[in-house]
Amino acid sequence: MKIRVFHPSAEQYAGQIVATALLRSFTAAQVVSHADLVSFGDTSPGDAGVWINPPEEAADTLAQILTRGGKALVLGRLGPRVAESLKLELRGPLALPAEWADCQPHEHTHHDESLAGVRYERAHELGRLSPHASRPLCRFDLTHEWNNLGFGRITADGSAWSLQSAILAGSSTPIARLATPDGDELLYAALTESPRGAALWFNRPVGPVDSLEWRVVESFFGDYRPDDLPCFPYLSEVPEPFRGVVCPRLDCDESVVPSGPLVELYRSYGLPLSLALQTRPEIDADDVRFMQALLAGGGSVVSHSVHHYLDWGGTYETAQAEALASRDWFDRQLPEATPVRYAVSPFHQNAPYAVSALADCGYEGFVGGIIANDPEYLFGRAGRAPFSERPIVSLSTQCLLHGDCLGRYGESVDVYVESFARHLAAGSMFGYLDHPFSDRNQYGWESESQRCDVHRRLIERILPQADLWWANLDDVLGFLRQRDAALVEQGAGGTLTVEAASDNPRTPLAILWKGKRFAH
Repeated sequence: MKIRVFHPSAEQYAGQIVATALLRSFTAAQVVSHADLVSFGDTSPGDAGVWINPPEEAADTLAQILTRGGKALVLGRLGPRVAESLKLELRGPLALPAEWADCQPHEHTHHDESLAGVRYERAHELGRLSPHASRPLCRFDLTHEWNNLGFGRITADGSAWSLQSAILAGSSTPIARLATPDGDELLYAALTESPRGAALWFNRPVGPVDSLEWRVVESFFGDYRPDDLPCFPYLSEVPEPFRGVVCPRLDCDESVVPSGPLVELYRSYGLPLSLALQTRPEIDADDVRFMQALLAGGGSVVSHSVHHYLDWGGTYETAQAEALASRDWFDRQLPEATPVRYAVSPFHQNAPYAVSALADCGYEGFVGGIIANDPEYLFGRAGRAPFSERPIVSLSTQCLLHGDCLGRYGESVDVYVESFARHLAAGSMFGYLDHPFSDRNQYGWESESQRCDVHRRLIERILPQADLWWANLDDVLGFLRQRDAALVEQGAGGTLTVEAASDNPRTPLAILWKGKRFAH
């Protein structure tokens, strides 16, 4: 059985994003991409289909799926015939005012969010699976940059990241609705069912790839109606035997040793802390000794480029030079952290040429993903990055623990606890970051004691949760590489088949299938 993704040349961009997202969940053993529409009469029983802005002739194949025992995921713009096959009522293109999908930063509000949003229907089991019961189309917690709850921007600009069609439920089942100022009952997601099939539609060409809402897609293909429809096993982002992963880090843009108080705080709880290091000439022997002690205590140090350029310098060649020079610094100055396999992108900016440069230089993973830019690399499920010929994995950790945010929150850590809880519900890794103080910047903190107190309060809100893996960044990205190499599928006789390199016994894989969890 295969999940077949159809994306003709006009939808190549969205097609590769969606296909790679499916690979992150269901692995290359079960996901196949097609450049053209094919008849499901030519495929194997139990195959599933995925369409992006489907052409009208896809209506016949969708009808086949719904009558012969299959599943379909339909994303984006619908024509009359396809809408009819999905039992949806099509009004036409969606003309949502642009300002409803945008938000502007305001200094004295708790956070900023768009007027329009999405509300999931908790009456249906798929709607209940979304870790976000509701969410705005756009949210910022710090200027026009960070969304501490982690999801990407749903636009109204007609792009692959945009809402597409004005749709009413018809005789389908609403899974999520658009919440707008005018109170219209348009849909964001809907489910169409028959005794022999099911189709899930999202009103966006890339679906929910950039949000924890991707959990709905995984469960639709992997768990929904296990007794009468095909189900595809999928990989958990959290290894066995854990329920969740927590990965705190500091981005050392300007200084290193001032990380000391926070490193000691985490050490007092027996928790690792990671550093992303900008390998500047100003790094001295004290900095190196500090990082050696951090590594010896279970932390990790990864690259954060050399010059912290915008967009990795603007070209493939500059990004390549940054990646190689940073690795060379580690080889000469901090061999305890080599070979350097991982990087944190400056400003969380990840132009496709920069990702390709990292992969071509031998980097195997990076941290990126942010609502502000490069939506291709904001992942609802961590793993393989699109648009790179060489495999490279990525983790989105769009949660900024800064005094600038705490001031807006009235000194409360509730938003961070909420973000952790939503990641836990989605089975996703929860990462958050801060920066060490420098002569130039204190990032909105009043003092080191205030900053340590806030980190302590967050730690103590999360620690009571059982079965958490508090991990350093090397171990997290190493596990994601291990996970990326795995192949899972349903074998002969309906058994689970897994091919995976089990060279790291601390992080065995977990596979989810038909509502159950299996360790491997």
